[in-house]
Amino acid sequence: MVEVLPIGTGVKRGMFNLFESLQGFNYRDKDVLVISSKFVSMSEGAVVNLSKVRVSKKARTLAAKCYMEPKMAELVLRESDYVVRGVPGFLLAIRDGMIAPNAGIDKSNVPKGYAILYPRYPFGTAEKLRQKFLEELGVRVGIVLADSRLMPTRIGTTGVAIACAGFEPVEDLRGRKDLFGNVLKYTFKAVADGLATMGVAVMGESDESTPAAVVRGAKVVWSDKRFSWKDVAVSPSQDIYLRGVRRA
Repeated sequence: MVEVLPIGTGVKRGMFNLFESLQGFNYRDKDVLVISSKFVSMSEGAVVNLSKVRVSKKARTLAAKCYMEPKMAELVLRESDYVVRGVPGFLLAIRDGMIAPNAGIDKSNVPKGYAILYPRYPFGTAEKLRQKFLEELGVRVGIVLADSRLMPTRIGTTGVAIACAGFEPVEDLRGRKDLFGNVLKYTFKAVADGLATMGVAVMGESDESTPAAVVRGAKVVWSDKRFSWKDVAVSPSQDIYLRGVRRA
């Protein structure tokens, strides 16, 4: 049986110790701890005072075309590897192999006049946290840093793994057979993203003060390997959505 157990905390302001903030829960071996990427960013001080952002000419041009705040456009340019295109209110940008509106930068759950960025080295943070649980508590856990994400053509948000540690993030199902004996040719199972979605569903999106959740009983392939975004992403030239839009 799989359980998803919420972990609540008080409102955090300023930088704080991420490991200590997640204590008080009875963790077990082979739990998967899903943590809001924004909560991780707060712990690292990845919060920007918008009044102090200097806007470049390029950002002003993009902001005017996309009807968005120039300072937000400037942050997106700084934080993204490149911008795919703009739509009213947003720049669709890719960072570390993942596409996100405004490169994942958000103004929710932070004080007014501030914006919160993605963690600077999310896979490194996830691995260090995994090691901390092993050294301090003697428990082997998986770690997922999760964000909410819009899916193409769908209303509402689901979850996506910004980073993970402790287990294989993707399961290759190619070569296996389905119920009718058909050989799977292209299928991969996004394990980390699935766990992120489970956690996000419990954590909520507004004032729940539930920045983490434990998924207990999930079937994953445990691993001590160090992962990076290259283990979970495909290039834009291989992405079925981007390829389809460009051809259309």
